Amino acid sequence: TGGTIASKIDYRTGAVTPVLTAEELNSSVPELSKIANIDTKVLFSEYSENIMPEHWLKIAETIKEYSKSDYSGIIIAHGTDTMHYTSAYLSFSLAGFPIPIALVGSQRSSDRASSDAALNLMGAVKLLTKSKTNGIYITMHQDENDETISCHIGTRVRKNHTSKRGAFQTVGNDPAFLIINEEVHKNIKTDFFAIDKFNPKIKINEKVALVKYYPGYDPDLLKNIIDSGYKAIIFEGTGLGHIGKNMYPIIKMANKKGIFMGMTSQCIDGRIRMTVYESGRDLLNLGIIPLEDMIPEVALVKAMWVTGNTEKYDEIKENMLNQIASEFTT
Repeated sequence: TGGTIASKIDYRTGAVTPVLTAEELNSSVPELSKIANIDTKVLFSEYSENIMPEHWLKIAETIKEYSKSDYSGIIIAHGTDTMHYTSAYLSFSLAGFPIPIALVGSQRSSDRASSDAALNLMGAVKLLTKSKTNGIYITMHQDENDETISCHIGTRVRKNHTSKRGAFQTVGNDPAFLIINEEVHKNIKTDFFAIDKFNPKIKINEKVALVKYYPGYDPDLLKNIIDSGYKAIIFEGTGLGHIGKNMYPIIKMANKKGIFMGMTSQCIDGRIRMTVYESGRDLLNLGIIPLEDMIPEVALVKAMWVTGNTEKYDEIKENMLNQIASEFTT
């Protein structure tokens, strides 16, 4: 799909430019042919900031066609900046997919001496061929060394550094697998995914907002979202899940209109606890639903997926709170 992993430096401009085809990317790592037979397919070539929900749908529809194939798994080469949004959508829309799917990218282009592209690709192939797992993962360097690849569950991962090779980290747990040299090690004991039977639901509703509250947030900004026909609002509140009382009237209006409102936290770790303080209890009474420790971006994507599949508030609420693809830690 593009990204740095399929790019080279244009020495005329000094900029990184997406120029590699899928075949060229595959052939740039000759070691791959020793451990797997790889077929390639180009869906599009975009930097990840240009990958939109319509692209998620295209990726998911393409992958769905391989659900009964003899392949050991599927690798998606993807830009790193929004890779966790794509992995989240695939995790929900393709829940129960019978073979593993690995999204892989790189922080440095393939023609740089410090590139992480080859090792990340090798790690993805090893995960697919040796792990005997299913589900959606992001496979990237664990740190700045070339020794370990971390395989992160697609709904529990975020990019935590702008440029380091070990930028991706699992939030609230350890990576599901570690790949050290030739060996794939299961790294956590819990079952990863709640859905066993594959029943793809490849729909989406883009009328969902992610609202990061800050001191001085203008309630009229939220009113514009409400008036624009949005079906769900995911709040990124402070601490345990708080929003200033100046927002209460407009939140009450959203609740009366039947808009689903979910609460996540600006904190990286920890759970939403809206019963600890009076302000949190007020927000509960206004109709905001705590979303435990779901990552805000994942909650946004899940709400897009859920509201794309149903318009009924009770069903939206139920599905947002149900564990589908390890989006909540246990």
